[in-house]
Formats: sequence, structure tokens, C-alpha cells
Amino acid sequence: MLRDALPKALERRRALLGRGTTQAFRVFSGPADGIDGVFIDVYGPGAVLIVYDDKAPRALEPGLEAAAALRILQPLGVRAVYLKPFSKDRSSLGGVLPPTATDPLPLAGEPLPKSILIREHDWLLEVRLYDGLSTGLFLDQRENRAFVADWIAALAAKRRARNAPAPAVLNTFAYTCAFSVAAAKAGAITTSVDVSARYLEWGERNFSHNSLDPAPHRFARMDTFDFLGYARKKALTYDLIILDPPSFATGSKKKGIRPWSSIADYARLVAESARLLNPQGVILACTNTQELCRPGRLEREISKGVGRPPKWITLPPPPTDFAHERGRFAARAFTA
Repeated sequence: MLRDALPKALERRRALLGRGTTQAFRVFSGPADGIDGVFIDVYGPGAVLIVYDDKAPRALEPGLEAAAALRILQPLGVRAVYLKPFSKDRSSLGGVLPPTATDPLPLAGEPLPKSILIREHDWLLEVRLYDGLSTGLFLDQRENRAFVADWIAALAAKRRARNAPAPAVLNTFAYTCAFSVAAAKAGAITTSVDVSARYLEWGERNFSHNSLDPAPHRFARMDTFDFLGYARKKALTYDLIILDPPSFATGSKKKGIRPWSSIADYARLVAESARLLNPQGVILACTNTQELCRPGRLEREISKGVGRPPKWITLPPPPTDFAHERGRFAARAFTA
């Protein structure tokens, strides 16, 4: 399978893989590259073989495919291939991760450190290839992070020219703060909000990896809606607000965390965020919720939240390694 299909996929990505400034890519993209339910992401010296059990061929043997992938990817510097299996019905797992998702021994190749650093554009980011079903970095947002960096760099230069304060950025649902790093490297003062202390600590490490002093920046372990209410009471305003929530999240009364549903809550998220924008401020709104990725649906939720159609700002096209995955994620930038 991959022995034949992966070299062809790499050939289609030759221009992307030749860039020296980025080390993390999707090198195999399911049906677009010839095998449904199978994806491969490369993170510097490591690769992750992603297999969806409801779509992948029944004859697929992950061990053999990982070994084949390693042989083919070694010229790119890949030394290990890890497996992340995804089940259609995760509830059947009872909240327990598949063993391979946390196994430090790869399916093929040599074990890698728990944390590795990869370069993306002008910044370094920490990823973990056997830390569960995620790695700490969403590769499909790569060019949107570049958009944030470019937009902030231009605004920061204008501010410096007139001795004005640095741009202020609010990153909600910040995860490991990759958007915040891109903004801070470009000259912004950032606020990163997430309910997970662990991920915010990861975000602070990402700042340190880039020689960014975390002290001027804020890492707030809070529910996003709670923070938006707090910011409004404190009259805090921002030049750029990033919205990249999960599709859904369970709440916790004990921890004061509300349940979240993108379908039910996105318009409200936009509305409360828009109240915190400075004049000419921008909101970057992203989603991977299938319902909201349908043509025009995210735009309707944004317009509902703002109360009128906003002024849209052109974003870069999806990364070329994700160009065939339209419908899996969506993003729009706008001024309210």
C-alpha cells in the first residue's frame, strides 16, 4: 500500500518539502493520496501514522506500513514512525487511550525523546509524538499562523514609528499557544486562554524555546467565556483575537468549566469577542467542526455574532499538504 502510494504523494509535495524553514508537514492525505483512512504527518525526525479504523482498508497491517513509511521517509531525516489509531466510536474505549498512542517505542525505527522541537516558519515549537492522540500542534493552521505573524509585524512597525504600545493579541482556546508564539515573535503582547494548566505550561515552554520572555505575556487558565466577561469588566481590548475552539468539550462543575459546542456556541463566541476589539481590530475565526465547514456556514455564524455581515479579510490558501482536505477545517478573518 504505502510502498507504492507514499512516493507518489511525496513527489506531489516536492516544492513544499524543499523548504528549509519548516519541518512539519502532512505527507500523506488519505483518499487524496490513494488510501482512505490513512494519513502521515512528519515532525522533523518523527512521523505519525494516523489510521481511522472505520475507513482504512481491512487488509492494512500498521506494522508493515510503518516499516515501509520509514524506509521511504528516511531521506527526509525521519528516524521513527509512531501510530495513532482513531476509532469511529471513541465511547467504546471507555476513556482509555489506545496503547500505541502513548507508547514511547515507535512502530518502526528508533525511540525519540518525549519532547522534540520542530521549526515552523520563524519559530520553534515543542511536539510530543506519543503523548496521546494529539501532538501539541495542528499542522493545518500553519499558514494562518504565518498570516498572524505578518499582520502583527506590519502593525507593530507602525506602532513603533509613533512610539505607541505594541499590538495586543488574545488567543482563546490557546492549547499549546502556537498562535501566541507567532504573534509574540512578530512584536505583540499576548494573552493565551485555556482551561488546561498543562497545555498553558507547554505554551510557556514554547515561548522559552523562542527566547521570548513569558513575563510580559499572560497565560490565563480560565474558561474562555469567563475570560471574555472578565476582560469586558476590566475594559481590556485587543488588536487581534484568535478563535480556534474544539468541536465540543465536556464541562466540569467542579472546575468551573462550561460545556462547549461549536454548533451551539460559535455565534455567541464571536459576539462576545467582537466587543473587545480595538478600532480596525481583526478576529481570526477557525473551526474543524464538519457542520461549520460547509460552504457559507461559518460565515453565517460570524455574521450572526457580529449582527451584520462583517468586512472580510483575505486569508492565505490552505497549506498545499492540506489542499485536498477542504471540508475538514475552515477559517475566516474579519473586522467587526
